[in-house]
Amino acid sequence: MIIKDSIVVIDSGVGGLNIFYSLKNQFPNENYIFVGDSKYFPYGTKDKNFLGNRLEEILTYFNEAKAIIIACNTATSVLPLTKPRKNVIGIIGLTAESACAKTKTGNIVCVATNLTIELEGYQKAISKLNKVCLPVKASEFVVIIENKPNLSKEEYDKQMREIVFEKLIEFKDKNVDTLICGCTHFGYLIEYFKEVLGDINYIISDDAVCENIHNYTSINEVNNPETYIYTTGDAKEFSDKMHSLGFKDSAEHIDL
Repeated sequence: MIIKDSIVVIDSGVGGLNIFYSLKNQFPNENYIFVGDSKYFPYGTKDKNFLGNRLEEILTYFNEAKAIIIACNTATSVLPLTKPRKNVIGIIGLTAESACAKTKTGNIVCVATNLTIELEGYQKAISKLNKVCLPVKASEFVVIIENKPNLSKEEYDKQMREIVFEKLIEFKDKNVDTLICGCTHFGYLIEYFKEVLGDINYIISDDAVCENIHNYTSINEVNNPETYIYTTGDAKEFSDKMHSLGFKDSAEHIDL
């Protein structure tokens, strides 16, 4: 594993793989490392101080990377609790800017984990841009997505539709034209969101990161680039989750 010349992408689970593969597809001649910290999954229900300390451990381990992307909104929310680093990129600001640029009504629903909403990162970022943030706590979505390998398609669809309806129905007639998937897992749920809110703007972090990566680090043309996918938990379990979401690669365990 080459850390120094790599772009490192960090999440608690498989959600951040969307950003990881978007970067890899758009900029293929780079060394990439993905770390799914499934040992401490889910981040969204953890104490903020515990999570800040955990994130500091991971950032210290990968300190020499050319760029470290926190592909997790919850972890981005606790970045102020870690040591300042020039090579670390959080995704809340980038995603909020993208949503504010697209809304016409100025009303933006933000569906995120409980801790992300409680720390008000999106609310503050959207308010600074003179738009209205309508926050929704939805850590339950993450649990269902990560449990997908253990459910039949019918069971998964039923559970997801029921909870999405419960969380979003109040916004159906509130002049909302934009929804932020404020957790990297939630990009998988847009088809369910559309069943309640229709064909509005759905904002995911993948595009925002790819569009702005140039502002934070140089993009190189590495000969024979290398890609590593790690999990701090059980490698087979993590790989099974990857495969259930259509990813063909598998993960290795990292002792971190």
